[in-house]
Amino acid sequence: MNVLFDILTFPPLVTIGADALRILLAFVLGIFIVNIYRWTHTNIPQKSFTDTLIILCMLISVVMVIIGDSIARAFSLVGALSIIRFRTAIQDPRDIGFVFYALGVGMAVGAGNPSVAVLATFLIGVIILGIYYWHEHFSNNSEFSIEFCLPPDPNLETVYRRVFDKYLIYERLIEKRIKKTQLVELNFRVKLADPEKWLDFFNELSSIENVTETKMDKE
Repeated sequence: MNVLFDILTFPPLVTIGADALRILLAFVLGIFIVNIYRWTHTNIPQKSFTDTLIILCMLISVVMVIIGDSIARAFSLVGALSIIRFRTAIQDPRDIGFVFYALGVGMAVGAGNPSVAVLATFLIGVIILGIYYWHEHFSNNSEFSIEFCLPPDPNLETVYRRVFDKYLIYERLIEKRIKKTQLVELNFRVKLADPEKWLDFFNELSSIENVTETKMDKE
């Protein structure tokens, strides 16, 4: 009966209010994290990912409130959450950083350290913005990654060597692999002698016979 009474007992309004404020704070800080992500993301962010960051921030704060000081609850939640299998692979390592950013802030809110959560959110956010603007204004604009495919050939390098020698002052082969189509995929990190001619380099390389699936990204 005592157990049933404890379950049916409504918690005091003060406790409910405090928990609600924690969730709302996690929500506000999650929105800030998402805005930092949007401002510093080079491509159009996926709405599903940005929404997930906000949800994660709030959920982790709730989890921390539930766990409290109970080690038994912590192990129970770990066991319950271990059945979840994530099928979506995160392509950008930077996205993983934002996931942990949201998790850390949510944990701080749920653990009853709102000042730490607010300070960490804004301080880390400012640092991320600083890194982003540093790359935008002071990074080396002549470095690119280039990826293309060729048919298998013992003299593979002779196909693209003329274009490389014409435009590049540095090159490094990052990856070489055989695709299911039997094409050889090459991935280079390159540095152009003249960054303004990156489009000429790309077009000339793409126009070579047998060179296919050419992709070029700014480092």
